[in-house]
Amino acid sequence: MSPSLFCKLALGALAVPSAVFAIPAPATFDRQVPGETTSVNTRAGPIKILIGNDDGWAEGNIRQLYADAQQAGHDVVLSAGAKNGSGSSSLNIAFGKVSGAEYGTIPDGAPQAGFNQTDPRLNYFNGTPVAAIDNGFNVLTKKFWGGAKPDLVLSGPNVGSNLGAITLFSGTVGVANYAVKHQSVPAIAFSGGDETRIPYTALQPGDVSHVYSQLAMTITNQVISSTPFLPAGVSLNVNFPKTSANCAKAEDFKFVFTTIYPLVPTIGCTESVRTPTEADVIASNACLVSISAMGSHKLDVDTAKQTTVFNKLSPILSCADVKDHILSSILPLGTVLGRRHDLEDGVAGTVEGIVDTL
Repeated sequence: MSPSLFCKLALGALAVPSAVFAIPAPATFDRQVPGETTSVNTRAGPIKILIGNDDGWAEGNIRQLYADAQQAGHDVVLSAGAKNGSGSSSLNIAFGKVSGAEYGTIPDGAPQAGFNQTDPRLNYFNGTPVAAIDNGFNVLTKKFWGGAKPDLVLSGPNVGSNLGAITLFSGTVGVANYAVKHQSVPAIAFSGGDETRIPYTALQPGDVSHVYSQLAMTITNQVISSTPFLPAGVSLNVNFPKTSANCAKAEDFKFVFTTIYPLVPTIGCTESVRTPTEADVIASNACLVSISAMGSHKLDVDTAKQTTVFNKLSPILSCADVKDHILSSILPLGTVLGRRHDLEDGVAGTVEGIVDTL
């Protein structure tokens, strides 16, 4: 894809979220007081979880999340692409027999769908990320749950952030959006600022995949601590920052409630201060995790649903003084162009994803 074409697509996507500026003023409501430390809610009981991503079934991040969700006692099934499908947005296309599988984990000519011989709950599907999660809903649920839907869909953690308008292009977000929009199942899309790709065979204790997975499970446990997990039609867009010497363990991080785009009603710790965008938080270079409430249109949800999500998550949320980064909040174009190599194969998915939001 040429840079000029990509910029046109990106700017076209920017026009779509104009609806967020029409959200009505916030109503009066009672807020819970957020905590100041990261904690794991131990009240969460076992549930059925379907996990997908857009980086492929053998990527270290998704395998670590799968392992940790299983370790927590949940009934987990993984359904992800045979290879990296970053930038596919909401495109739902099957590719047929496998060729060029991720990290050489599947031989060329293998069937379109298959599984790990030692763990049949680890499944690949040779298609776009949404096609893989669609296979999870339509095939794997019958195999493992008698046709019952999962209670929750987890997507990622993605290799690289998904902030602002880039959510329209993201296959990670596309997976979560498919669950909410087409299956009426709550979902969380996780993304991490560290863009290092590693196969699951290279995972090491305490590495970035472990940190991101622990953070993801903390959020997941809070979401499932009571029902309903999330308001109808709502998913969460979560972004972890890069790890560093100061942000090396899950305990080093705090969670901040954010919005995808600026100028939406203030929901958060201080009503006189605009709720930070997820780009504000990640640009702060602090040990802060952004959590935004996203609708099936891939935009910020309305005030009432934001309030419900904020109150649900408040036991793990922290207040943070984050500087405004308005331009990066509207469209983190530098991030988009920097990851253009991930998105070039997803032009059709990008266009379809934009249309899917209308």
